[in-house]
Amino acid sequence: MICLIRITTMKELLTLVIPLAGMLLTTYLMLQHFHNKSIEQIDSKIRSDKNNKFFPLQIQAYERIILFLERIDPSNMLIRTHKSGMTIESLHMALLKIIREEYTHNMSQQVFIDPKSWQILLNAKDETVQLINVAKNSLKSTSSSLDYSAKIFELIASKNINPAQSARNKIVKEFQESLKFNS
Repeated sequence: MICLIRITTMKELLTLVIPLAGMLLTTYLMLQHFHNKSIEQIDSKIRSDKNNKFFPLQIQAYERIILFLERIDPSNMLIRTHKSGMTIESLHMALLKIIREEYTHNMSQQVFIDPKSWQILLNAKDETVQLINVAKNSLKSTSSSLDYSAKIFELIASKNINPAQSARNKIVKEFQESLKFNS
């Protein structure tokens, strides 16, 4: 009789446990589904915020570094800076000052652009400084600032492309490729 009571209790226990286990499993699966859905919504919101807030800043940063490269292009700097009667030394210092000030003004843009693009910009800046220094050092101290300007143009022509122009082309291409990738 005791065995009979245990079996009935066991049957009753199983009749209670099986539906309870089913309900727990169903509840777990539903909560897991809602949790996954919630994570997907949060990820979607983050992507949307990134596109709406970060992407315009990134475009602006690329615009500013292209403008930086335009401003440190030796051809453009010479047109803006050269004045009649300038010495080689004063023109040289003015060109280096432009590069330093433009870089200082735009260095925060590296936060928003690809590190490869920033490295291209740094290389262009350094090559431009080197070009300006090589041109100055290749002339006599008695040479005119026009001779200095001509020497800079000569060095650019010997390379077939100046550092700023080359960097601009690479960065624009890289940015356009990133747009295709993000689409």
